[in-house]
Amino acid sequence: MLSKKHLLAAAIGLSLSFSTQASELETLINMLHENGMVTDAQYGRLMDELAANKTTQAQEKAAIDEKLAEATKPSDVEISTQGGLTLKTRDGQFSTKVGGRVQVDAATYGGSPDMGDGTDIRRARLYLSGTLYRDWGYKLEYEFDNSSITDAFITYDGFENYQIMVGNFKDPFSLDYMISANNTMFMERALPTAFNAGRHIGVMGARNSQYWTVAAGVFGDTVGNTGGEDDEGWGWSTRGTLSPINEPGKLLHIGLGLNYRDLQPNNTVRFSQAPESNVSGVRIVDTSAIDNADSMLKTGLELATVIGPFTAQAEYIRTSVDRDNISNADFDGWYVQSSYLLTGESRPYKNGVFGGIKPNHRVGDGGIGAWEVAMRYSSLDLNDGAINGGEADSMTLGLNWYPVPMLRFSADYVHVLDIDGGPDFDGKKPNVFQVRSQWAF
Repeated sequence: MLSKKHLLAAAIGLSLSFSTQASELETLINMLHENGMVTDAQYGRLMDELAANKTTQAQEKAAIDEKLAEATKPSDVEISTQGGLTLKTRDGQFSTKVGGRVQVDAATYGGSPDMGDGTDIRRARLYLSGTLYRDWGYKLEYEFDNSSITDAFITYDGFENYQIMVGNFKDPFSLDYMISANNTMFMERALPTAFNAGRHIGVMGARNSQYWTVAAGVFGDTVGNTGGEDDEGWGWSTRGTLSPINEPGKLLHIGLGLNYRDLQPNNTVRFSQAPESNVSGVRIVDTSAIDNADSMLKTGLELATVIGPFTAQAEYIRTSVDRDNISNADFDGWYVQSSYLLTGESRPYKNGVFGGIKPNHRVGDGGIGAWEVAMRYSSLDLNDGAINGGEADSMTLGLNWYPVPMLRFSADYVHVLDIDGGPDFDGKKPNVFQVRSQWAF
């Protein structure tokens, strides 16, 4: 049995210790009571005080735990800097992304006609996009190079696999044009891009699935184009795609597009094209203004395939211009292009368009990035009857390097095989060597 001296010393030490456990103190008080060290009255008071201390300590611990939980709980907002700055709520209700692109070109020209060597900021854009209340989306993109708005639209995605879009955006037409300029095989799109549908203000509905897509919209005019006292032009556009084979590294794509434009109020239209290069700005084929144009209809047929690192893509586009009191005009163009990724990547595909290449092994992580070689033949015919816009055929060779997902460096060699007719360059054969550095985030 413990002596009275030892029991009192233990009691004093435990009572002064902040870390004393209530159960140990209660055991000690019971031992003191059993050994006659405290009276029944003292024992009752000590047990009451111990109970009060237990309550106080429990309250203090609860307060500390609450503050600790508040300080360490995760934020309601997730922040990501991969591929742009993205802020997203954890419940997925809201998100905001800041992105953009900068493309810097340099080109040197040979052969004829004379075209000045030089450099150019091909595109410099900044955009804001995101989600509102999970089902609503938005995007606003500004082009600094020509001080204009490119995309400005709102989407509703509340129906599974369906989308409704309102605002300013691309008319759904042509595979080559629907692919982002960040992700095209070559620095510039093929010669038939002279017939691209452009961007207009309108409303569009789309249905997307793994094996097929369809989109259709009705559009007014372009941003900033007003008709004054006259009505603005309007149009409609539709595009459908079928991909009976669609899995990573394997694709068969077939597409069909129609694009109609009423050419009010000016009743004119013009088609022209550069030699798949933008630095000099020289147009090697050009119809000039076609008067008495009432409307035009464009028809496009698309075909593409992916087999592992190999991609092939082709299109044919025909444009018919309906003219008042004069014969109609018909123009067409086509291209065939292919690429091979030497480092084994495969070109991604989703919702009827190709995406960007992401290297399997990044530079800086022990890899060499992704390397791609490409070849294209394209043709454009702007001659019809009295309209002598010229016909051009060109061959293009390309090399692309993707060191990391957001960077791309490209080099293209363009040889125009022949220019037949046209207002200025009949029989000319220009050559182009051009390079680009691109940062897209």
